[in-house]
Amino acid sequence: MSKATATEVYQLLAEMQIPYERVDHKAVFTVAEIDFVIDGSDVKNLLMKSKKTRNYYFVICPGKKRLDIKALAKAVGESQLSFASEVELFDLLGLERGSVTPLALPHDTEHQITLVIDETIDQTKKIGFHPNTNTATVVIAFSDFKRFLANIAIEPTYLVIPEKQPEA
Repeated sequence: MSKATATEVYQLLAEMQIPYERVDHKAVFTVAEIDFVIDGSDVKNLLMKSKKTRNYYFVICPGKKRLDIKALAKAVGESQLSFASEVELFDLLGLERGSVTPLALPHDTEHQITLVIDETIDQTKKIGFHPNTNTATVVIAFSDFKRFLANIAIEPTYLVIPEKQPEA
């Protein structure tokens, strides 16, 4: 797999005539490190895998949501989920840790990944994603993100992603 680049994201957005706002920033590896504000929904992107079936799930959920991984596994019909390794992330999407973005899904040419989007994300707002690098964020309308997915033949699964409850 070749490394996913920001240039290819900008070219795809231009080809699809998707307007965007680009926010350049210091490298961020987790949602907790973000020290800037975008005009849109704050989300986190995770690449998960099942242990038994070897299925992959690209999960988009609100940035502040504490994911209940066991409940999510059940919701997608798996017995157990874990995070994909750095090697799997690169082999499937051409990405490095900290740069996980659905804008790299065109690299999944064999459609091995199921996209799962949290229903609680406000689809009337804009949404921001890394353009295959964690030193920038591209902000687009959610409707344009859906058009991006349709153009690359990806039909997302929408569900309310379970949240880990605080321990009493």
